[in-house]
Amino acid sequence: MRLLVLFAVLLVAPVFGQGNVRIETDIAGYAKRKIVPVAVVSDDPTLGSLVQFALSLHGGIEINPSSSVKVRIGRTALAAVVACDNPTYAFSTDVEAKDEDQLALKVADAAIVGLGRRWQLKPLFADTKVAFVSRRTGNAEIYVTNLARSKTLQLTNYRNTSIGPRWSADGSRVFFISSFRSNWPEIFSTNGLGEAAKVITNVRGALGAASSGPDGRIAFASSNKGTMDIFVAGPQGQSPARVIKAPSMEWVNTDPSWSPDGSRFALTGGPTGRPGIYLASSAGGSLQAVSTGHSYSTEPRWNPVFPNQLVFTFQDSGRLQLGLIDLAAGTHDAIETKSPAALAHASWCADGRHLVAAQGGWLAVVDSVTGKVTRLTPTVLGDCSEPDCWTRRSN
Repeated sequence: MRLLVLFAVLLVAPVFGQGNVRIETDIAGYAKRKIVPVAVVSDDPTLGSLVQFALSLHGGIEINPSSSVKVRIGRTALAAVVACDNPTYAFSTDVEAKDEDQLALKVADAAIVGLGRRWQLKPLFADTKVAFVSRRTGNAEIYVTNLARSKTLQLTNYRNTSIGPRWSADGSRVFFISSFRSNWPEIFSTNGLGEAAKVITNVRGALGAASSGPDGRIAFASSNKGTMDIFVAGPQGQSPARVIKAPSMEWVNTDPSWSPDGSRFALTGGPTGRPGIYLASSAGGSLQAVSTGHSYSTEPRWNPVFPNQLVFTFQDSGRLQLGLIDLAAGTHDAIETKSPAALAHASWCADGRHLVAAQGGWLAVVDSVTGKVTRLTPTVLGDCSEPDCWTRRSN
């Protein structure tokens, strides 16, 4: 029996600064750059290390053990008081959680919101979960983790190839593609607690990942009818129907991303080798080209917080990079990062500012505002790719 459960606690071990430190005097200089230098002090070293790692991912935070801006964490069971007494950034917040992992994430969010009031920084950590592919075992399997990296769960263990993870709308399941039960790729879903459930079984041909819309319906690409087209089906894969047809055999439609209100898709379309970004009604119809400034643009993802914004991958001089599209303004810009390595396949986090992207053989958190890039997955997880973030949808 192929059980899908494997827990691995991946505790980060940064240098965790406590005790006597030098006072940081250049707080104003950091503030001009909209960055807060932070020292984390906790009566629970494990919790403090997790929070420090999480905060280090944020583009508005710089971990500095010498800083006079100290985030102090006092823990009692599954509750904590998170506070800062620096006059410029003073705050105090009570946090309660249901387990150890949630406590670390909620403490990190309390610190971000408290320290970043002047810039209206949004919660990032507790409402972001990351599904991805890892080849740690030698086979492509599906994993999930959080932004504190406190717990990683292996969802599949089929010794086959499982790819294309996408969260269900409610975050309870992950869709993925595998041919472990047949010679045909099929779309499955799993909650990680038992055998995967078949979702799409009667649409033969090449398959693309199944993106879940706000009402639970899934959209995916398939070559079932000869061309590579976009299909929509119910949450359990019922009644799949083609809604967007490719105009020719040379044209490929793939990788649909639902708009936050579910009315439209952003997708990759175009002749093989010259993909571009398009918009279309989720009910079907014609494609509307979106200008990106590049002849090779793929992997659009709709921002869940700022619905006029898309992130996409483009190729420039043979290197993959990330770009932003503002649909309201009709503009497009590259995300200028502080890392020379290629970035691709980005997915938005809960604050609508940060992204998780593939970079080389690992996953990285990218701040779309400052360009800060920080590695998320540790070496023990091996080659990682195809991240997809679940974020809590606003009502």
